[in-house]
Amino acid sequence: MSVYLVNKILYMTDNDADFRKRMRDNAEETVKSFPMSGEEIEALITGDVGALYRMGVHTFFLNHLGRYNLFGVTRENYLERIRNGMDYDPRFDQGEMPVQYVPEEK
Repeated sequence: MSVYLVNKILYMTDNDADFRKRMRDNAEETVKSFPMSGEEIEALITGDVGALYRMGVHTFFLNHLGRYNLFGVTRENYLERIRNGMDYDPRFDQGEMPVQYVPEEK
């Protein structure tokens, strides 16, 4: 498994405007250009946040999927999707996902 590359893709999406444009223009093709396992590619392109979490992808980076509305992940469905990868925790019922600043494209 190459969880490092999944983390890197999500990091680059947040921190590299050119890469973020590639992800917005053709995210599936961009992801498939990295040497990852089929399982990782499938989880990414289907927006399976729970599976990515179980693989070990960092939750900070996973949040970028919803932040940039990639692969069907939105702020509204992120919590539901990541909970599919976790055992129930009563803290889930304590609030909503915090709002984050999203940089404007130039």
